[in-house]
Amino acid sequence: MTDKTKVKTTKTVYPQIYDYTLPNLSEKEGWQKIGYTERENVDKRILEQVKTAAVDYSKDYRKLWTRTARDKDGEWFTDKSFHHFLKQHTVPNDAEHGKEWFYFNGTPEVSKQLFEKFVEKDFSGLQISDQGINYQLRAEQEDAVNQTLGYFKTHEHGEFLWNAKPRFGKTLSTYDLVRKLNADKVLIVTNRPAIANSWYDDFEKFIAWQTDYKFVSESDSLKDRPALSRKEWTDSLGNNENPKFIEFLSLQDLKGSKYFGGYYDKLWEVSNYDWDLLVIDEAHEGVDTFKTDTAFEHIKRKNTLHLTGTPFKALAAGKFASDAIYNWSYEDEQNAKAVWNVANEENNPYQSLPTLNLFTYQLSQMITDKINQGAALDDKDNVDYTFDLNEFFRTKENGDFEYEADVIKFLDTLIKNEKFPYSTPELRNEIKHSFWLLNRVASAKALEKLLKNHPVFENYEIILAAGNGKTTEEEAEDTSAVGKSYDRVKEAIKNHDKTITLSVGQLTTGITIPEWTAVFMLSNLTSPALYMQAAFRAQNPWSFTDKNGQRQEKENAYIFDFAPERTLIIFDEFANNLSSAPVSTTDARSENIKQLLNFFPVIGEDNEGKMVELDAAQVLTIPKALKAHEVVRRGFMSNLLFANISGIFAYQNVYKDILDKLPEEKQGKLEKPSSLPELPKVDVDSAGDAIPQEEIVINKTNAIF
Repeated sequence: MTDKTKVKTTKTVYPQIYDYTLPNLSEKEGWQKIGYTERENVDKRILEQVKTAAVDYSKDYRKLWTRTARDKDGEWFTDKSFHHFLKQHTVPNDAEHGKEWFYFNGTPEVSKQLFEKFVEKDFSGLQISDQGINYQLRAEQEDAVNQTLGYFKTHEHGEFLWNAKPRFGKTLSTYDLVRKLNADKVLIVTNRPAIANSWYDDFEKFIAWQTDYKFVSESDSLKDRPALSRKEWTDSLGNNENPKFIEFLSLQDLKGSKYFGGYYDKLWEVSNYDWDLLVIDEAHEGVDTFKTDTAFEHIKRKNTLHLTGTPFKALAAGKFASDAIYNWSYEDEQNAKAVWNVANEENNPYQSLPTLNLFTYQLSQMITDKINQGAALDDKDNVDYTFDLNEFFRTKENGDFEYEADVIKFLDTLIKNEKFPYSTPELRNEIKHSFWLLNRVASAKALEKLLKNHPVFENYEIILAAGNGKTTEEEAEDTSAVGKSYDRVKEAIKNHDKTITLSVGQLTTGITIPEWTAVFMLSNLTSPALYMQAAFRAQNPWSFTDKNGQRQEKENAYIFDFAPERTLIIFDEFANNLSSAPVSTTDARSENIKQLLNFFPVIGEDNEGKMVELDAAQVLTIPKALKAHEVVRRGFMSNLLFANISGIFAYQNVYKDILDKLPEEKQGKLEKPSSLPELPKVDVDSAGDAIPQEEIVINKTNAIF
């Protein structure tokens, strides 16, 4: 069994194309099965298909040939590319026999000849032009499209949400919905204009060559792509009364137009159209602001599709009814991967999607006793930043870290302590490209400086993906800087074996850097939506050829976090709050966490500081235990105690109003007790809040009042 506490990012795969026949089956006469596998032993893969509970053709199949799925230029491919090539040569293929069966009419040698032509990139003699690629949606994508179509048919001005994790394929699925709706005018609005490239890529590959749709956009991200400007589109219309087009627009542009609540005279054409479909991409961002709501209210449309991977706010607000949501979670994806029937003639389409692993550490145990005692602030008061990453990475006016010596010790610990991801040369080869998220630009710049002068991290190309903003929100909204940072990251990875990208908010949503295998959470980010969007940056499929010429595929992706209290609370949110159905009991929350842990293991430190795999009960209770530990260390005046005071005293609202008006207590300097008392087990209610024992409540109340 795999040790999940060990970091292992990739596995060796063996991409191969194979061809076999079933000569004793009359219905398969003249037909050949051309498939793909990443198994080293092709025959094992074939036997999974020909020997099942229903049939046994294991003695009847005849393997014609197998070849490595790699062309003359060293590029790897799958059977779908070769299938497309066969169809271009008009080799028959129909649904009755199966998507991977082709009819060669008694000339089996032709398949091998065509394969050799394909590998040599010999495209002479094609009978069908090579304009694009036919697509076939996965089962969950078809379900999303069909449910949305049904909802729109029964709800005038319907609004539907695709709550689908990153890498679901929302762009292609949306285009399929557009075609099935027979929509003429489609408007796509996003808070992240940099993702225009993803929309245009799928449009060009799957849609443009086989439909009359045109892609209209003036996004800077597409300035070097053949998308039409609004003027070019208008000039090309002529006498066409029902033009089909898809327009891509940034939310910033929309809100700036006077026709949508802004001040600038632009986008009159957009306001004048009656749109068949409005698509709001990354709907979790920005849609709850007054200006955004105003802008969308001014768009005349028949239906609205919302796209997001983490719709916490939308669901919490009750914006969508249960029948107006299609859910496809990370857990759904990984479960589909696990239960894929190996007898299926196709290769597992989920196999290349990595498993996420969450490692969480207690920062205070990594550095010095000084941190546990507290650090002096400008006003001479002391603060403990055991759980405050923003404070730990705080900078002075000159740009250096306030606690530079301790940050250096943090970096040294990452490369020396065996439980951390850079502690050995072997582990450094596992985490070659990573994404580090901080709270402020000044902190990112200070860390860049230290990394470049560190004896180990100086061997990494450090990319500062930060503009002129200061905070996470400001950085994420700097769209022009995001595009430039993306280009610099791609160029650095192309030219360097190892990289570290430092970010404050850029590149956290809507972009794909396949080479990233880890995300380091070095900020106090508490929004579950933003946290998970950033975390999923490492879960993109990726494969590469190593120095020995073998194909390596990303198998695991990692999140390394240094605030266990925050980490586990967010994990709980992720397991329980991404569904419109409320989770009302602790047992139900625990069961949901248990299910998610099957596909998203959490590795944390035990009492001895060793890394162990956590169970559902630990995920639920550790955050409260850490808070209780903090209360014991600081005494009664800890703000953490007041954060849960309603669960401890069960007082009425009148007293709560009085307490809420009291000024927040500044955290006092920590004393150094000779020993800490043994903490009792912490029980939690359905909301995850601490439930103290009754006798403790009585005794504590008597002592205080």
